[in-house]
Amino acid sequence: MKKNMIRLFSFFIAIVLIAGCSSTKTTTQESVKPTAEAASGATKTPEKKNVTLKFSIWGNDSHKKMYDDMIVKFHEKNPNINVEIMTIPFADYQQKLTIMQASRTAPDLVWLAERMIPQFLTMNGLLDISSVKKDAEYKFDDFFPSSLELLTKDGKNYGIPFSTPPSMIYYNKTLFKEKGLATPSELYTQGKWNYEEYLKAAKALTDSSKGIYGTNLVRSGWVNWPDTIQTIFNSYGAELVSKDGKKFALNSKEGEQSLQFFSDLIFKDKVHPKPGDQTTFDSGKIAMQKELFSYMGKAKAVKDFEWDIAPLPAGPRGAGTTLGYGSVAIMKDTQFPEESIAFLKFITNPENMNITSQYFVPSRKSVLESDGFLKQGPSAESMKIAVIDQMAKAQTLPAFENWQNIDSNMRTALDYLYTQAPVTAVLKKAEDLITPLLK
Repeated sequence: MKKNMIRLFSFFIAIVLIAGCSSTKTTTQESVKPTAEAASGATKTPEKKNVTLKFSIWGNDSHKKMYDDMIVKFHEKNPNINVEIMTIPFADYQQKLTIMQASRTAPDLVWLAERMIPQFLTMNGLLDISSVKKDAEYKFDDFFPSSLELLTKDGKNYGIPFSTPPSMIYYNKTLFKEKGLATPSELYTQGKWNYEEYLKAAKALTDSSKGIYGTNLVRSGWVNWPDTIQTIFNSYGAELVSKDGKKFALNSKEGEQSLQFFSDLIFKDKVHPKPGDQTTFDSGKIAMQKELFSYMGKAKAVKDFEWDIAPLPAGPRGAGTTLGYGSVAIMKDTQFPEESIAFLKFITNPENMNITSQYFVPSRKSVLESDGFLKQGPSAESMKIAVIDQMAKAQTLPAFENWQNIDSNMRTALDYLYTQAPVTAVLKKAEDLITPLLK
C-alpha cells in the first residue's frame, strides 16, 4: 500500500514537472516570436478620437469665409478635429457668451474685444495658454509685447491678439479735389491736421442739396459708442472713469467740451448725419468717415470715387487715437484643451496672420512690417502714416470688470443727447447711472 502511494505521488510530480517545462517553453517561444507588424517595421499608432470644436466670432460673412478656408487646411493636418464657427452679433456678444458660460454651453474658442476681457479674467473663465511660448515654430516673440498686456494675469497668458487696429479717417479724395481743399493726409504731413481744420473741411464739403455730409463719426449707432466718441474724449483730456476705477470722471470741463463738440457737429454745424440717418461712406455722400482698418475690404469695392486714409485729427491733448482690440481665447471649461490650443496656434501663426491681415491689423511685427500688408491699402505711405505710425501712440478703449452694465447705462445717457438735451444734463445723467456700478 505504502509503495503504491509513493509510486502514485511520483507520477503526479512527473506530470507537474513536464507541464511546467512545456509551459515555460511555450512562453519563451511566444515572447521571442516576432509579430507581422514588428517584422515589417511598422508601429501601431493609437487612433485619436474625433472632436468638434466650437469657435465664436462677431464678424461678417467675409471674415467667416476666411476662417472656413483655414479650417479646411487645419482639418487636412488634423483629420480628427472638426471646427464649427458660431457667429454672434457684436451687440449681443458679451451677454450671450456670459450666459452660455454660466450654463456650460460656451464655445471652446472665442473672439474677445478689449472691453470683454476683464470680466472673463476676473471670473477665472479663460484657459491658461502659456504653453504656446515653448513652441519655437510658433514664434511667440514675434508679437508686440504691449498687445499681450490685456491678456496677461499673474505672469500667465490667456489669449492671443489677432487685431490691434488704430481708428482712422477714410476720406473721399474726389470731393476734396472738387473743392480744391488740402486733404487730411496733406494737412497731417504739414503738421496742421487738427479738429479746427477738420471742422473747416467738413463745413466746406457739406452740401445739403445733394445729401452730402462733411463727416460721420458714428459706427453702428451707440452699440459701439466708445469707437464713436472715445477718441474725442481722449483728444480733450477727458476720462470716462478715474484711473482707480472708483469714480465717474467724464462729468468735467474736458468731458463737457468734448461732448459739446460732437453734439455741435450734428445739431449746430449740421455737417454730421442725424440719428437714424443711414448714409454711408461708400455711397459717396460722406466726405470723412471714422472707421477701423477692417473697413478696408468694403472700401476697396468702391469704384465711383477715389478715396484714401489718414490719421485722426488732433485736439487740445493730441490725436486721442484709440486702438481696437480683437483677441482669440479658449474657455476654461472646454472639454478639448489640447485640440483648442492647436487650432488657436494655427489661426494665429505667421502664415495665417498674413491672411487675416487683409481685414485686421496684425499684432505680429513680421506681418505688420511686410510689403504684403503695406501694399494692400491705397498706398504704402498712407498705410504707414494712418496705421503703423499711430499704433505706438494709440490708447486702448475702456475696459472694466462691470463693463456690460456700464456700457448699457452709458448708451442710455447718450440717447438723451440725441433729444438735443444740454450736454451738462447728459453728463449728469450718465454720472447718476454709472456711479452706483463703480462702488
